[in-house]
Formats: sequence, structure tokens, C-alpha cells
Amino acid sequence: MNCDAIQIAGRGGLKNAVRACFALLGFQIARIKDESPIIGTFPPHTTYTQIGNPESYFIRQGYCHRNEAIYFDDTENADQSQKEVYRFAREVFDQHNLKTVCDVGCGSAYKLIRYFGDCHPVGMDVARTCKWLRNKYPSHAWIEADFKVAPTLNPDLVIAADVIEHLVDPDALLSYIAALNPKYVVLSTPDRNLLGTGCYNGPPHNPAHIREWSFVELEAYLSIRFKVLEHFISNGAQGTQCLLCVIEGGTS
Repeated sequence: MNCDAIQIAGRGGLKNAVRACFALLGFQIARIKDESPIIGTFPPHTTYTQIGNPESYFIRQGYCHRNEAIYFDDTENADQSQKEVYRFAREVFDQHNLKTVCDVGCGSAYKLIRYFGDCHPVGMDVARTCKWLRNKYPSHAWIEADFKVAPTLNPDLVIAADVIEHLVDPDALLSYIAALNPKYVVLSTPDRNLLGTGCYNGPPHNPAHIREWSFVELEAYLSIRFKVLEHFISNGAQGTQCLLCVIEGGTS
């Protein structure tokens, strides 16, 4: 998509540029701040604005999810996806003069090292990936993620880029992030409504994904645990939605 808005500089430039491009096509992809109803993606299809109940993680009734997670080997990937999520996270990091960052589900850590390599980041992932990371980047800190064990870290910023859709129990991730007690959280996951035909009812086309949330479903789900400061589509082509959150009662 050719859009001069991509040249916008400064904090939020990338986010605002993508939002402006979609606006030219008649799509509102930003979280509405006032009392108006949230219209989500691809209006006026009202079915795309429906949400479910807490037991279904606010995913609408009738959605079909998977029941078993499979290991996704991200170690061969670089910045093919979520690049803009890490760029946004770095903007937040710099604007608020944060000092420490933890990437939960860091995968290959290519983007973590690229955007946060100068501030001693901590990466978390499964044991198999952490073993690879310790060989690849021995000078950095890698921790095997165990959501059942209380974390000993207290980072200023937590990143969870395209992790939640891989988990059978996403509540465990949210509880773990809350236990880390960061000042800010940047989380991303695919917007199901942007992924094309056949995704709306599930299961996800990606066999490594358990479930995928629409824009409004994800905001409803995260809002029970966090205060959502920003929610936007960071990459329309890849269907990525991104949120900036704080722990309820924390930084605003």
C-alpha cells in the first residue's frame, strides 16, 4: 500500500501511519476512546463485533479452537513478522525512560536483540528454544518460562509478541505477566477478522495456533486483567493487532 503517511516520524508514527492508510479505505482500526461503541474491524458486519463470555476468553459463541499445543520452532525466523511490534515497544521504552525489558516467548530473539540489545534484555521461552538461544547469544540472559513458578524478575517493560494464540491456557500467560508487575506491557496477536476467508469460525489455519481473537474480543479479554491504553492494527497485511497495557492500578 502506497501511503505518504508512512513517512510520519516520532513516537506513534508507524501506528498512526497504518491507521491513516486504513482510514483512506474506510476502515476504523483503532480502539475508540469515547463512549461510542467499538466497531472493530471490517464494519458494518455486526457479527465481527460480537464477543463471548469469560469462560471462552471472550471469543464469540460457536468458535472452534484446538485443544492441544504443538511446538513452534521460531529459531530460523528473523524479522519476517512482528517487526513493527518491537519498534513500537522500543518507542514506549524510550519515551518513558524505562530501563529493563523482558520478552516472554521471545523465539529466535532476533528482534529482541535488534531493538533492545543495548539494554541487557531478558528473553523467556521453552527449554528447547532457550538451549538454542544460549548457544547463539551466550552474552544475554535466557530463562525457561514456567508459568506455574512465580517470577523473580520485575522488568519495566514486558513484550509478548504473538504468543497468546499458541497457548491452551492463555490465562496462565496473563497471570504470569501480572506477577512480573511491569510498568508497561506490549502484546500482539493476529486479528482473526483480518486473516482471510475461513478463519472466522476457527480453528486457525496455522496449526500451531490454539485460538485467535478478533479485535473486540481481545480487548474485552485483556481488559479484565489490564488497563488498555492503546489498541491498533500494527500490520494490516499480516493481520497483527497490538496493545499497550498497564496493570490495573499501575502507570496510566
